[in-house]
Amino acid sequence: MVRISFEISEESLEKIKELIKDFEEDSYTEEDAYRAIFEMGIMAYQLQKSNSEEDDLRRQLLMLSSQYSVIKFKNFQLEKENRLLEMSLNSCEAENRFLRKLLGIKSEKK
Repeated sequence: MVRISFEISEESLEKIKELIKDFEEDSYTEEDAYRAIFEMGIMAYQLQKSNSEEDDLRRQLLMLSSQYSVIKFKNFQLEKENRLLEMSLNSCEAENRFLRKLLGIKSEKK
């Protein structure tokens, strides 16, 4: 992992903060939101830099590819969170069984 630091204008910072809020509403961490914005900016620059003879389908494909990358990253985050929640649930269920056994309460099985 490489850490990058640079100066930006106040106006750009305000735009970025607005984008960060949108990403945070989608459960991104602030760091991941900055990373996603930076990566999307790279892809947008590459699209703009590409020569004007490139057809619209290719541009659409590159744009969809960048959107897919963001979705894929979001999916990875959700899978990781799901695994943590599943482990937490399993430990709560085990503790519940232990406490029921300790108190002599019969468990209700379906």
